[in-house]
Amino acid sequence: MTTPDGESSAYLAPLRRSFARKSGLRRYIGPKRVFALVFMVAVVAAGWYLRQHDILDPSIVFGLLEQHPILGPTIFVGLYGVGVLTALPTIPFNLAAGFLWGPLIGGVLSAFGTTLGSIGAFLLTRSVFGRPLAERFDNKLIAEIQDEFKAKGWKIVAFMRLNPVFPTGPLNYILGLTSIGTLTYIWVTFAFLLPPGILVAYIGYSLGSFVVTGDVASALKMILGVSAAGTLLVGLAYGAQLLRRVRRKN
Repeated sequence: MTTPDGESSAYLAPLRRSFARKSGLRRYIGPKRVFALVFMVAVVAAGWYLRQHDILDPSIVFGLLEQHPILGPTIFVGLYGVGVLTALPTIPFNLAAGFLWGPLIGGVLSAFGTTLGSIGAFLLTRSVFGRPLAERFDNKLIAEIQDEFKAKGWKIVAFMRLNPVFPTGPLNYILGLTSIGTLTYIWVTFAFLLPPGILVAYIGYSLGSFVVTGDVASALKMILGVSAAGTLLVGLAYGAQLLRRVRRKN
């Protein structure tokens, strides 16, 4: 289609912009993204199904080590990564690592497995939805939080990784929507998952179990309780600081 003067591009440009211009959730809704979202949900559901049928369970690691003693740690890291990708509870894997390889090696293997699954979830989310949480919002408080995350993103992610209160599986998908760089995400994830990984591996090593019952459950509850209390205090202080900044700018 052309105009009388032949300038078709100039004539159609406003029309194209009107169709291309989308706002709110509409820019993230489309056949490809809906299909990808359904696929992601199916992957998570498949992981939980396999776990319920003892297929994706830490107990299978013992059989794998007997059959493949050299490849055992590599297979373990892969299974751990699948568990993280499908948002399964991975503490039993972490305990099993300590039980089998001791607190240090078990903690390192757990950190590798968690990082592997975290990278998969992060890249999957970013490739499908992009970085919508990096876009500017009209709300001043949200904008202030975004500025804080942009300036100190790695510190915020590090705090979340060190803190077992934040569930690793869902957190990976959420962080994929933010502005944090991929390389920063990877090194922060591994470095700051290592200490809690070693700690949980030590519990599995010292108590000689990877089943979350009895003494193991009590130790984990104590860690989670201390972590939750610390998170609450830090969150309240941080929230008050952000509110003061927003009020100063108004």
